[in-house]
Amino acid sequence: MTLRVTLLCAATLCLLLSHPVPAAATGSNLDRPDYSHVSETDLDSIFFAFDRPDTPGCAVSVACHGEQIFAKGYGIANLDYGIPIRPDSRFMIASVSKQFAAAALMMMAQEGVLDLDEDLRTYIPELPEFEKPITARQIIHHTSGLRDIYDLLALADIGLDKTTTNEDALVMIGRQQRLNFDPGTDFLYSNSGYFLMSVLTRNLTGMSLRDYTHKHFFEPIGMHATHWHDDTGMIVPNRVISYRPTPRGPGKFYRGNMDRVGARGLFTTVEDFVLWDANFIENRSHLENFTEVMSRPGSTTRRDSINYATGLRHGIYRDLVTLGHGGSYMGFRTIYMRFPEFQLGITVFCNQSNISPAAYSRQIADLYLRNVFADRFAEFAGTYTSESLGVAFTVILEDGDLYLKRSGDDPYDDPRRMVWSASDRFRVDRWNIRFERDDDDRIRHFTLEAPRTGAITFHRE
Repeated sequence: MTLRVTLLCAATLCLLLSHPVPAAATGSNLDRPDYSHVSETDLDSIFFAFDRPDTPGCAVSVACHGEQIFAKGYGIANLDYGIPIRPDSRFMIASVSKQFAAAALMMMAQEGVLDLDEDLRTYIPELPEFEKPITARQIIHHTSGLRDIYDLLALADIGLDKTTTNEDALVMIGRQQRLNFDPGTDFLYSNSGYFLMSVLTRNLTGMSLRDYTHKHFFEPIGMHATHWHDDTGMIVPNRVISYRPTPRGPGKFYRGNMDRVGARGLFTTVEDFVLWDANFIENRSHLENFTEVMSRPGSTTRRDSINYATGLRHGIYRDLVTLGHGGSYMGFRTIYMRFPEFQLGITVFCNQSNISPAAYSRQIADLYLRNVFADRFAEFAGTYTSESLGVAFTVILEDGDLYLKRSGDDPYDDPRRMVWSASDRFRVDRWNIRFERDDDDRIRHFTLEAPRTGAITFHRE
């Protein structure tokens, strides 16, 4: 793919080029926002801190209805040689890898070689015989109760500098006599189950997780720069090195000795991730009903639904539904976030441990969905007064954000951004603000809770 920045479409062109979208996967055509207001300069301003020749940084891509509309690199991929980050730079994407391992299990279930609800010892006899059996479905949704393999290795003083094989890791898990809880009763994020997916794949198909996912996903989708890195001696073109801050500047963090894949260990690019994002719209993989299967949340005996699906988390950002996952390992910080209602996919891969790709992905979303947020938040704008205090506040809508300003002409009283937290709730610095509605679902007043004041009500004028 070309290394230049690709700004392929504003909204009109995006709609012309987009893949057909299943009705269940997206909103109506009217829900498709106009992105023509976003420029390359706007995105550059988010990543200005990496506009230097001596700092790690991030690769970024944005997908609009399955088409890449932006891709660019910021900062340095390899400081030893001054190689810049580009859209085709290959990152180890940490736990963002999990969705691909989980997809492999769903593929094996489709092929009939894996029963998702069978005792896992049927397929991996080295596992302990716990009082209640663990299933493949439970390891997908982190409801197995398995202790985390990376925490176990750390407790055994096996750090990042030491190489452990799949066999070593399986022995470590096999020694465990207890679970954190009875399988299926609770949710606790555990990398152990996702490591076991690579073992399952080998035992059931005779293929490595790398070869199996290449056959069923990466090859048919066209993700030619993506692979599970299960060979530590393999040469990887355009490989990114990760770093961590030290008193003398960035210090190398990446270790090339990890060949345990499943929970982590996928190498890919932000450009390839655009193709993965497009697969949620038009399925090119061998997994049938891809979007439905990958998006279906798990459950426990205590909760009918949890927010974890097939290696993907369901979330809410500023009252919009999201699906995605973050990753953090060996200095790599990664995130994939998509907004199914608008078929907007955002990918940010970074290579230093103190960088927050999640924060950057939200800023990117704020840019592209500014008009959407403006429509959603317009009903909160207005002036609100507290009779008990004799004070009025004005809620201002500007560029898709809400700001709170004390009414009056004080030039030093700058508007303060209101950060959405849940439903009709916002935060402003240390204040919690909750809007209340009348029987006609119109905003009538808000309640402000500040430290040591309790709740104070402000009525809308």
